[in-house]
Amino acid sequence: MKLNNVILLLCLTATLLLFNGCGGKKYADAREVMEDYMKVMDDYITKLDKSENAGDVAKAIDSFTDQMEKLVPKMKKLSEKYPELNDQDNPPEELKELQEKAQASSQKMGNSMMKMMSYMNDPEVQKAMERMNATMMELQ
Repeated sequence: MKLNNVILLLCLTATLLLFNGCGGKKYADAREVMEDYMKVMDDYITKLDKSENAGDVAKAIDSFTDQMEKLVPKMKKLSEKYPELNDQDNPPEELKELQEKAQASSQKMGNSMMKMMSYMNDPEVQKAMERMNATMMELQ
């Protein structure tokens, strides 16, 4: 279970980088979704960082999942609309604006994951992680 959760969070980070800095006129819709995604990630990180027990961690995960259930369909559509965004090493020039923000969020997420890992054996946290895994698998 722990390895799956780490893999999932790495996939989240990869997704964040997939849409790293969507901007410009052509990518205005992608930028909007990316900004929403970054807000969701920042909220999730903040809640994880403030967590004092397994219940808090589970609530943070559930809140993240609630928000992602709304964003995942939009992210899937954008991935199909802009297949060039799948090349994370060579994003279009106008998409680089938010790249630093995305990388900073990824780093913060890594730190927050460490705190979360100490609660991974809790049944409430496991249930929340399973729900999040199911939601994030829809991006595949």
